[in-house]
Amino acid sequence: MAVLPDNAMNPATGYVYVANVGTAKPTIDTGFDYTDPTTWGAEMQDPGPPSTPLWKAVGHTSLENGLEFTSDGDDPETLGTWQTANLRTTNPTRTYSVTINLASFTLETYQLYYGGGTVIGVAPDQSFVIPDSPVAQEKALLVLAVDGQHLVSQHFKKVSIIGADSITYDPAALSEMPVRATILGAQTYGTGVAGQGEISQRISLS
Repeated sequence: MAVLPDNAMNPATGYVYVANVGTAKPTIDTGFDYTDPTTWGAEMQDPGPPSTPLWKAVGHTSLENGLEFTSDGDDPETLGTWQTANLRTTNPTRTYSVTINLASFTLETYQLYYGGGTVIGVAPDQSFVIPDSPVAQEKALLVLAVDGQHLVSQHFKKVSIIGADSITYDPAALSEMPVRATILGAQTYGTGVAGQGEISQRISLS
């Protein structure tokens, strides 16, 4: 009996990055440092000045709740004829999204949760003004799920991000800001393949 390859995934750690809409993913191969986007090559840097990475980490995210990928839409319907009751099924449109529980309370994460807003003051004494009319923030999204010396990347060139649920200040737990990133289509990946996102196989980093 043939032995199945070990392609199972236990994402013990992970990193979430955002960038401007349409930003390409980095090249992931042996020695890739998923914690430091300054090492992802010149094409992944904004020349500035000063030079800064195109991808920026959202900071800490929930360990307990992780990331939740969901799919919404109508269920397929069975279509039939008088002769064959189950001749075909429909292919309804699906909308995909990912819920991220942000655990870093920063000016950048406030903008994602509250839908825009304005930063006032001068560093380090800055604060955030919640907007009267929130607007979902359109970004590119990169999720790097790490299993020891292996990694799975999920790259979405265009998502719409806004707060998904309430914030609770619980003295017995780390507070979180849940946001939902709705994945938007009309993008191309690789050599011009149309789609909503690109997911890698389990990649060895060693």
